[in-house]
Amino acid sequence: MKGLKILYLFWEGISAWLRTLSLSGDMGNALAFFLYVLISLLPVLLPGFWIWKKRKGIHGADLLLPLLSVYTFYLLYAFINPLLLSRRMPEGLGAEQAMPFLKAVYGGLWLSLLAAWLLLTWIRTLNNREVLDQKEFLYRGMRMILTVTIGVVLLNFLYSAGTQLAQRLSALRENAAGTGPDTAFAFLRAAVTLIPPAFLAAILYQIKRLLKAMDQEPFGDKEVCEAKRLSRISRSGVTASVLCNLIWNGGLFMCAGRLTKVDYQWELSMFPLLAAFGSLILARYLREAGELRRDNEMII
Repeated sequence: MKGLKILYLFWEGISAWLRTLSLSGDMGNALAFFLYVLISLLPVLLPGFWIWKKRKGIHGADLLLPLLSVYTFYLLYAFINPLLLSRRMPEGLGAEQAMPFLKAVYGGLWLSLLAAWLLLTWIRTLNNREVLDQKEFLYRGMRMILTVTIGVVLLNFLYSAGTQLAQRLSALRENAAGTGPDTAFAFLRAAVTLIPPAFLAAILYQIKRLLKAMDQEPFGDKEVCEAKRLSRISRSGVTASVLCNLIWNGGLFMCAGRLTKVDYQWELSMFPLLAAFGSLILARYLREAGELRRDNEMII
């Protein structure tokens, strides 16, 4: 439940500040109302200025911006007046249990609308006929997406592994039957959960390095080396995933008689295998293209 708070923490804070400002007096009430309207209009004003300056036109995805602005107006009003939220509370649940989920649903919808506009705008840019001529845009955009993906992957698995470890340790403390091996296996499970995602992040980072080499030196030897390195990291990721599963399940087999909970699992992601084969095919293509380019230069 605590993890959901990130979806509505900003709205909870800004609404509490606006409520306090409104109750401070007539001037504060007027200022709070002005700021309330201004914040609601920001989803239209800021992207609208960019659209007017850069694109000189409105597209279908931009219709989400007025909708986002209207929803921001309603969202702030709901957070400023918690009674409105309580009316949508499921029956049979108390406010302490249901309110965080309701706030997360409200905040999550706002993020969904914003993400939808951003992604649809990007997709339309990629549909542009002249996008193949925009080399800097393609490489920079891809590297930015990879950077964001690496961050999301690491944070997500660190949070999930940390949460699972905390839950297991808490359950062991509450359960008098918990043993030393149970605690050791709780930490081992967190470790084997984090190792494959770490290799996934390494694969994505190596793809980013490969894109940089392709941008700086097309069909050069550095590209081939980076592609081969990507294949090595991908193969290591597959090896790590398989070994983690073997260590975990083998350890459970050896210590099953001293554990209070036995949890056999076998997980293998196909992405590292695809990346390994794909990078080797790409390395072969880059090598042949580089050799052909050098032959043509020698003929000229």
